[in-house]
Amino acid sequence: MWRVDRKVILVIGILAFSIGVIIPFTILPTTPYQKTTVAGTLSSPRLSILIPQAPQLEVYRDLLDKIVRQAILTTYAPSLLNSRGLWASPQLDLIREASTGSLPIAVVTPETTVSHLLGYSEQPEYSKTNIQVAGVDEQDIVKTNGRVIAIVRDKDIVVVDALNGKVASYIYINNVRGLYLVNNDLIALREEPLFYILGSNELKQSIVYPVLVEVVVYDLEDPLNPIYKYRVNFTGVFAGSRLVGNYLYVIGYMDAYRLWDQGGDRALTPLLPIVNGEPIPRENISETGAYSSYVILLSLDLNSRAYTAKAYLGGGVEWIYMVPDRLYIAWSNPLINYIALVGLLEHLHSKGVISELKLYEYMKMIEEGRVEEVGKDLALTLDKYYNATTFHEEYIPLNYTDETAFLVLDINGLEASQRGVFKVPGRVLDQFAMEEYHVGDERFMVVATTVSKYIAVVYYNKYCRVEPSQVVTVEEARGEARTTRQVKLNTTQSGLTCEPISWFTGIQSSSTVNNVYIVNNELNIVSNLTELAPGEKVYAARLLKNILYLVTFRQVDPLFAVDLSDPYKPRVLGYLKIPGFSEYLHPLTESKLLGVGRENSALKISLFDISNPINMSEAAKLLLKDYVDSEVFRDHHAILIDHRYKYIAIPVTIAWSWRGFAIIEFDAEGNILKLRELVKLESPMRAVYIDNRLYLVAYSKTITYQLPELRYLGGISY
Repeated sequence: MWRVDRKVILVIGILAFSIGVIIPFTILPTTPYQKTTVAGTLSSPRLSILIPQAPQLEVYRDLLDKIVRQAILTTYAPSLLNSRGLWASPQLDLIREASTGSLPIAVVTPETTVSHLLGYSEQPEYSKTNIQVAGVDEQDIVKTNGRVIAIVRDKDIVVVDALNGKVASYIYINNVRGLYLVNNDLIALREEPLFYILGSNELKQSIVYPVLVEVVVYDLEDPLNPIYKYRVNFTGVFAGSRLVGNYLYVIGYMDAYRLWDQGGDRALTPLLPIVNGEPIPRENISETGAYSSYVILLSLDLNSRAYTAKAYLGGGVEWIYMVPDRLYIAWSNPLINYIALVGLLEHLHSKGVISELKLYEYMKMIEEGRVEEVGKDLALTLDKYYNATTFHEEYIPLNYTDETAFLVLDINGLEASQRGVFKVPGRVLDQFAMEEYHVGDERFMVVATTVSKYIAVVYYNKYCRVEPSQVVTVEEARGEARTTRQVKLNTTQSGLTCEPISWFTGIQSSSTVNNVYIVNNELNIVSNLTELAPGEKVYAARLLKNILYLVTFRQVDPLFAVDLSDPYKPRVLGYLKIPGFSEYLHPLTESKLLGVGRENSALKISLFDISNPINMSEAAKLLLKDYVDSEVFRDHHAILIDHRYKYIAIPVTIAWSWRGFAIIEFDAEGNILKLRELVKLESPMRAVYIDNRLYLVAYSKTITYQLPELRYLGGISY
């Protein structure tokens, strides 16, 4: 019989928090459940649906039912793509609470190690984080406000007193994903993991799964004595954040259900998102048509500490984009594996392997969660169909292409209202591949995607072995006497013996094209450009005024200029093909575009002349050879561009072992890119400037240079 161990089941309504204190999961053993069991055969486990029956949760009933129905399709159905069956999370034997209470702060007063740092202006000029939209700040692992530099490490935040060249304090807080410095407030965004002990009593493993997103605020008016102020948290995985004025917007997502196996039976339980100890009210949970994940938006007023929280049933967040009054959240179709399964079954039906009635029965059983029954029956059918074949490979075209959904929210301070959802074919590369622009009084969104068509590659395998002869020869000897005889084996087997057929399905991209879609204020696609650079993928994008610059790559680097001034008739103005490709584009002036990317194994920095988008050119380039990598390829926050003294600073790794910063001079008008300095520094992170000081920040040390001559001043170790 299937049994419920209430001490270990993660369910909605049995999560408790203390406000301001994290107690991520507290189990209430008295919570009743409605248990629905989908019966299985003796050889097929049952699927049990557990929905908590606490009266206060009744208002969520409609959502929980929808979550369960789609969970069966997204989680159980795809297991048929592999005859080995479903992988499911193990039983949770023990849950340890996360850390609680305020976080420790260490105050240190080391000797100053950087000379000649006095003499800053009262209101110093300092660098800001490299962002996408003016007026919309983004979190980063290093921040400065012109007085201090805050640096994220594994288990702490180092607060450097930049004016006096020393470490002011350490804030012991782990799993920080990013920071903001707003006036004297330090805002840390972190994930609080729970430690799950998994497995049987004989063998247990420990894994960490981030389940809580937390905003922690400190007062740094006195950098030597940081003061903890308050915190807000919600269940989920951190997806990103934006800061507009004094309003902080934090986005996370969490699974809408929990799934596990025990003793051959399987249980599926829908969940609810929790904010500061309380489930998000039903009226604050909206639907988008997908039910695999909750997308959670926390809006926090840093001045008043007031906050609102809303959740949207959708998919796992991939990218976010924000202008001051609107937020876009993107995710891919969570049903892709289910769609592939349907395509496989329909293909088998078209070949006559399964009848139309059997196809209908299979689909009904899948929707009920009886996946293993379908798998066993299908294995017997395939065994008969491919009886003479020990190995068979088949390519099945799927009537499916990538699709990205965008949840659009209108933002006004703490208020977020759902404007709607729109979908476009393809996958979005990053946040720069989606951007708003205006034509007159009209408002549009441009999205660049790579669209892949898919095939399912099905490998059927039938293991056969030759049985031994049906008689055995026995030779017996005594002295010189020797006799030979044959003994008949007591067996019913003869000849070739084969195991039941097994199969494995792989989903592969068969072709790619790149498309551009323009969406109006009513979230309707009003125009598109399709099939740009067939066989290639989008690697970088940037919108400058009404021209979208787009880099695709496979063998050469086409830089496209797409005119969006007429949003109903976009057109390609021109393109430039050169070796290599750019992974990040940044406007230096109205006529010059910086590209950071690769050419073979070299790091390539290009200066593109875009004064005439019809006839673009690469005005200058700089190659760092060989085997050079940079964090800029993965995170645009890692680049510092100082227009005052015309230099660029980026962290680099050369030949897998040399690490530090590359300081590059540029002259956009003179078409010059020149390597100024390579500075060795282990675990380089970010470069920032305050007045005429350049700080190269690494994990354990910050070194300082005088600008513009780039004269070494000293280092600060921590």
